[in-house]
Amino acid sequence: MGITVESGDTITFYYEGSVEDGSTFHLFDDAPLSVEIGNSGLVKGLEAGIIGMEEGQEKNFQVSPEDGYGVENPDLVQTVDPKLLAEPGIEPKIGTVIQTPHGNCHITNISDDNVEISYNHPLAGRTLTYTVKIITIKKP
Repeated sequence: MGITVESGDTITFYYEGSVEDGSTFHLFDDAPLSVEIGNSGLVKGLEAGIIGMEEGQEKNFQVSPEDGYGVENPDLVQTVDPKLLAEPGIEPKIGTVIQTPHGNCHITNISDDNVEISYNHPLAGRTLTYTVKIITIKKP
């Protein structure tokens, strides 16, 4: 058995992330990431899945919403009049990110009378599937 990833190691890795319906939110083609495990700001479940991997190893695993971007909080979902979006020139489309004085939100639903916006992370409440390939491991 080779060197394995532990907390405190700096690793370089590729990953692909997808959700239940198979759509991806990050592709292997993107540049590899270099992070310090335990101090990286990675999603808790992603980091936990990486610990114990070896250099060159590729692994698939799932992360629950609780260990990913959290469960959806219904208190962070609001409906607004579409006129509020028309004034600053925002054309309502599902997925559009809007910067507000309260932080970023995204449009989750559109009807004739209102637009639903959510301040939850777009991946909140989703089970995430990761494919990770470790390129290098540097011990502290």
